Parts: sequence; structure tokens; C-alpha cells
Amino acid sequence: MFNGMMTHSLLLKCSLLICLAAAGLWDLWAGRIPNRWLMFWYIIGFGVFVRSSWLAAAGYLVRSVAAVGLLFLFFLCRMIGAGDIKCMALICGYLGFSSGLRVIGAGMLMGAGWSLGRLLRRGLLQERIRYLTAYVGRVFHEKRIIAYYVPERDGKDVALPLGFCLFLGLVVSYGYGM
Repeated sequence: MFNGMMTHSLLLKCSLLICLAAAGLWDLWAGRIPNRWLMFWYIIGFGVFVRSSWLAAAGYLVRSVAAVGLLFLFFLCRMIGAGDIKCMALICGYLGFSSGLRVIGAGMLMGAGWSLGRLLRRGLLQERIRYLTAYVGRVFHEKRIIAYYVPERDGKDVALPLGFCLFLGLVVSYGYGM
């Protein structure tokens, strides 16, 4: 039984690593992550969990759907992309909430550092803080969801490849013995 569980865990970790590596590179290169790629790995994960038990497969589905549900507001506000949410759903589905949140948190920290460095290098930090403050005030004043990022207005160069940051978060988490 121990070898079966160890193989199951190793298979999931390697699958997620391959999935996020390619997704991160796609995000860097094209600014988006193909749905087919994520669906392929979602099905692989489901298959691995089904081989373990139907209860494990149900947990995988619940974790994935819960992650999408919790993060959907950020998509509606155009703060993160749909591909990023699907990657986070895969992370939580594959690893569980506790480990998944550590990976996502590590990826978000890397993204925040990357973003801060980019804003400082371009001298845009104060401008973006003012924009965020005005955005939050406008959302509360109008009492409706408003897109934070609009490519036509903000340009493509302000978007960060969060999928790549999530991959880095996974690598760091694996490096720390998760």
C-alpha cells in the first residue's frame, strides 16, 4: 500500500510540474494558457484520483470547483485571467487546499516581487497606487464590479504572466520539501 500511495503522490507531483512548466512558458510567450492543455491535465488528475478511489476523485473535483468559485471574482474584475484561475484550480485539485495554497501563495509572492521591480524600474509605482486607490473608490461608489485591467487602456506590457509565477511557486514549494 505504501508504494502505491508513494507512486500516486509522485505521479501527481510530476504531472503538475509538467503542466505548470508548459503553461507558464505559454503565458510568458503568448500571454495566455491554452484551455486544451489545462483540460488534458485536469483529466489526467481525475484519472489518477479515480484509480485511488471514487471518494478521492470527488475530493479532487470539489477542491477544483471551490478554487474556481473563490477566485472567480478576481476574473470578473479582470485582475487575473481565466487561465490563471484554472491553473490554481489544478494546483488545489492535485495537491489539496493546504499545499495548494502554499504553492499559490509562493507564486503570488514571486509575481508581486516581479511586479514591484517592474514598477520601480519604470517609475510607475506611485501612478499605479493612485490608480488602484481610485479603482477601489469607484467600485465602492458605483456599487458594481468594474474591470481593473483593460488592455486597450492599460496596454499589454502591464500584464504579468501569473501562470509562470505559479510554476515558480511550485518549484520553490517542491524545493522546500512539500
